[in-house]
Amino acid sequence: MMLMELLRLAEQSDVETREMQSRRLTARVMRARQREERRAERALMELAWSRLC
Repeated sequence: MMLMELLRLAEQSDVETREMQSRRLTARVMRARQREERRAERALMELAWSRLC
């Protein structure tokens, strides 16, 4: 269940990122968004690995 929630967050983040890029965000905001996406991806991978163990 948590895996699906993380996948939904990642998908939502992708859509939001494209919308924000079209509005020409500042570099600082874009870097913050990318950090947030990387954290979500790492959490997703950790969850996947923990389920394998």
